Amino acid sequence: ANIFRAKIVDVGRSSLTIEATGDENKLRGIEDLLRAYGIKEIIRTGKVAMSRNSKEV
Repeated sequence: ANIFRAKIVDVGRSSLTIEATGDENKLRGIEDLLRAYGIKEIIRTGKVAMSRNSKEV
């Protein structure tokens, strides 16, 4: 999971929710690997900017 900067954020009886960050190639790579296990849904946010402390972005 560290290769893809991914983490499991929820576990159910028959599913996992995985959060992954990275460029398009990295995300496509993890998607290709997980496809063999069956993917129910993929949600992408695109680019997101967040500020730290009181600094503006």
